[in-house]
Amino acid sequence: MDVGELVGRWELTGWTAVDENGSVSMPFGERPQGCVIYTPGGWMSGQLAVGGRRELSTSVVLAGAESERAEAYSSYVAYCGEYRLEADVVVHTLRMSLFPNWVGVEQRRRAELIGNRLVLATPPTVVGERVLVNRLDWVRAE
Repeated sequence: MDVGELVGRWELTGWTAVDENGSVSMPFGERPQGCVIYTPGGWMSGQLAVGGRRELSTSVVLAGAESERAEAYSSYVAYCGEYRLEADVVVHTLRMSLFPNWVGVEQRRRAELIGNRLVLATPPTVVGERVLVNRLDWVRAE
């Protein structure tokens, strides 16, 4: 894969997590939403959301009950930064993130391009007491 094949906007079609025993889960449910954008200049932005998220009881973006904000935060992933390709791995170097602990961190994803479909997979990652590989399936939107 080369950068030219990756450049564009991709829409999420599925997110699965597989543990070391082969058990499959869907972290954001059966109909997650998301987009990832790769620019020719080396910048990327990615956002993932649970499909059908509930609205908060306020129209003010920085207001609302703490429990509502916690639910909204827990059902959304967003980050952006630079990216580069290393063979079949795309490396995201994060400059901003909804999860502040990721700022300045590299997120590595094994990338596979099949026609107009892109699969990004995490390396095995310890989550709680399990080791998971997350697989995100995308389709080219533009």
